[in-house]
Amino acid sequence: MLFSGITASAYTLDNITIVLSDEGSAYEEFANHLNSLLQASNKTSVRLLSLKNMANDEFSRATANQLVIAVGTPAMVAMAQKPATNPVLNVLVPRATFIKTAKQYNRSQDQRRFSAVYMDQSWSRQLRLIRATMPPRSKVGILLGRESSDYISALQSAAKEVDLAVNIESVTDDAELLNALRRLLSNSNVILAVPDAQIYNRNNISSILLTSYRQQVPLFGFSASYVKAGALAAVYSTPAQISQQVAEIISNLSSASSLPAPQYPRYFSVNTNPQVARSLGLSIDSDIEIQRHLRLTSELAQ
Repeated sequence: MLFSGITASAYTLDNITIVLSDEGSAYEEFANHLNSLLQASNKTSVRLLSLKNMANDEFSRATANQLVIAVGTPAMVAMAQKPATNPVLNVLVPRATFIKTAKQYNRSQDQRRFSAVYMDQSWSRQLRLIRATMPPRSKVGILLGRESSDYISALQSAAKEVDLAVNIESVTDDAELLNALRRLLSNSNVILAVPDAQIYNRNNISSILLTSYRQQVPLFGFSASYVKAGALAAVYSTPAQISQQVAEIISNLSSASSLPAPQYPRYFSVNTNPQVARSLGLSIDSDIEIQRHLRLTSELAQ
């Protein structure tokens, strides 16, 4: 599939190549929305490639002065293994996975040429959502797996910033999961899910949600699907919101070889589950009001 006549305003780039991990709806939504945002200029062409259909010589035939946008984890891993000829901006990837991939393929010291817009939100933003919807002095329980175990100090710092206490359990083996969850539930008012596939995956999420619900402890997810499944609330960024941020990054590039440092999403949405709130005896504001509050508190904190 090829976009013809699509352009971007980064004057130093000859072209932009978007590499999709697969043809899933979220990846295509990102690409299509970015496409629409880049139509205003006529200086840079954009093409779209699917990872599974990408020939080995696609990039050898490409110009040296191009930006590669890798969409999703498989595309990111594939681009990390290629020679560092062109800058790569990775999107719709978890922060923990990006850091792991950058280390594995020796790209950690190359952040101006191998960067990212993460799919997950900053700890501060997630904890501010809890602060906005839960009673004061709530204690937040957090399960961390192998990929997210390095986040303890960052979580503690963010919790102190928003005046919340955190209770953290680290899990190294699947067999420890439910026992660790039970310990958290006995000593926490709320559970914050993190994007760690070892813990929060299709095999575990139903039992985690059900166990938390039975203990009358709300769980905060990291996507709208978690809220639909029974989480109380989530703050997340849609593919369209990520593409808006990427378009702004492209328009501000002063050099094809110098990307901004890896960053969290700038734009975000809030989704709540009023039915779960009622069953837990909680009164919460509307999604729009909570989102407005998070934006305001984030701006004041900067």
